[in-house]
Amino acid sequence: MVYTLSKKFLGYGHYILSVQDESGKVKSAVTGDTDLINRLSSELEEEREKATKEAINYVLQES
Repeated sequence: MVYTLSKKFLGYGHYILSVQDESGKVKSAVTGDTDLINRLSSELEEEREKATKEAINYVLQES
């Protein structure tokens, strides 16, 4: 299954991570993991891809 990840800043170092699947269902979770958020914006493609997979798994487990 293909997932799309988005992030939105909440405040105080917390973000809402949202994952949308192919059918349009959206699941969300809040995280304060600033290391993960920074890696999602990495200049290194390999690091971004690894962080994206980690974030998607986190959201799917939390919701």
